[in-house]
Amino acid sequence: MKKLTALLLAVLLVFGLAACAGSPAESNAKPGDTMTLQDILTSITKDVADLPDTETTALTKDNFEYFAFTAMPDGVEAIAADALINAVAHSVVLMRAQDAETAKKLAADVEANLNPAKWVCVEAEKTAVLVHNCTVLLVMSWSDVTDALTANFNALWS
Repeated sequence: MKKLTALLLAVLLVFGLAACAGSPAESNAKPGDTMTLQDILTSITKDVADLPDTETTALTKDNFEYFAFTAMPDGVEAIAADALINAVAHSVVLMRAQDAETAKKLAADVEANLNPAKWVCVEAEKTAVLVHNCTVLLVMSWSDVTDALTANFNALWS
């Protein structure tokens, strides 16, 4: 009876360890895939020179089009970080779709409709729209800030 109990416990232990190992798909996940949008925003803005003070806004169907220049698809979550001073042309929008195909379509819609002159009297020097898996980034800012933010965003998927 003791041998049977020991064998049963050993088998349960092996199955328990195998269950904790995770699937191969999970091991291929990049940091950006598992981070919240706020965590991605914090990560990509860290140590970026000349970044203006911003306010982060959760986007809804009511305000999405102002920030992303297209209607908000169902199942998309999004945040925006715009400069606190209206006369500074700076906006970062992060969007996450439920699947990669929706993210690609959303990115194409954003890029086709974006307006780097949405502010009064100022215009963003450079814009960028990037997609990694289900996450979309829109940046409108000065060239060096846009380049730094997009490089940091790409690094989360490298």
